[in-house]
Amino acid sequence: MRKKLPTILLPIFLAAILYGCSSKKDDADIRPRATVEAAHAGIGNIDETVNTTGTFEVLRDEKVKSTIAGKVQKVFVLEGDAVGKGQVLATVLSQESNAAITGAEQLVTRARTEAERKQAEAALHLAEQTAAVADITAPFSGIVIRRFVTEGELVGQGADLVEMTDPTTEYFVANVPVNYIGSIKTGQSAVVSIPSSDLESITGTVQAINPATDPNSQSVQVRVGFKAVPNAVPAGTFGNIVIKIGEMRGVVLVPRQAVYLDDELDQYFVWRIQGDSLALLTRVQVGFSDSLHMQITSGVKPGDVVATVGGYGLPDSTYVTVAAH
Repeated sequence: MRKKLPTILLPIFLAAILYGCSSKKDDADIRPRATVEAAHAGIGNIDETVNTTGTFEVLRDEKVKSTIAGKVQKVFVLEGDAVGKGQVLATVLSQESNAAITGAEQLVTRARTEAERKQAEAALHLAEQTAAVADITAPFSGIVIRRFVTEGELVGQGADLVEMTDPTTEYFVANVPVNYIGSIKTGQSAVVSIPSSDLESITGTVQAINPATDPNSQSVQVRVGFKAVPNAVPAGTFGNIVIKIGEMRGVVLVPRQAVYLDDELDQYFVWRIQGDSLALLTRVQVGFSDSLHMQITSGVKPGDVVATVGGYGLPDSTYVTVAAH
């Protein structure tokens, strides 16, 4: 994130009063007021990128349904469980078998004589031995993300039992502003980071571009695929994405931490060191940036020295001591 300069005009104004109210400067005026670290602006190359946001989605997500009507006997999985294709997720006792067993159990409880009890128990044993039970299995290998039923619950044929997703089919949908869409091509490298997670960034490639534009956001959906996505990233997770669309060569670069943003003026500034001691607040125009550098399109020339540490909050035209550059 770029550093923000909350108020630049006030320090400038105060500095002007301090310098303007005196017709001559004494030794106190030119003594260094701060120590800063600095670096030279240089010529280099920087990736030309599109920075936007989006969400993770999956191609394969399925609700596993009961093949028969009846009573849920057993549920073997919970949310987050990894399952293999064909693994039994739940068992369902058929409606007819459930009725037969329930009826036999009632006969046992109502038996008045030993003979009636033995006859009822025999009927119950027969009902249990001949019960029709359906094993509901996983249609593919994946992760259980939702369970809809509990054991003992009565369900109809086709009722949802669990929902599964296949993490190997996960992809990212980026919302790219339409003014960049001419620069987006399939095969371009993309890096997705997840602000709400400690997971490392995930590298992928642009796979497809949706030709339809969202009229509300004036953006186009771009699909990014990955070789692998951690299971800890569920579908629907929000992420930031950087898509590399090219490379700027031979441009002026400064360390990223040297550039400050004034929110009120919506302008970028650096503290340019003149004569190794005077820090001049300098307005700059910026271009592309990466984690280390920012492109300067105007305001700074190659070889200029800019403050990288200690410049934030200094008034304009402040005398400084440069610790290193």
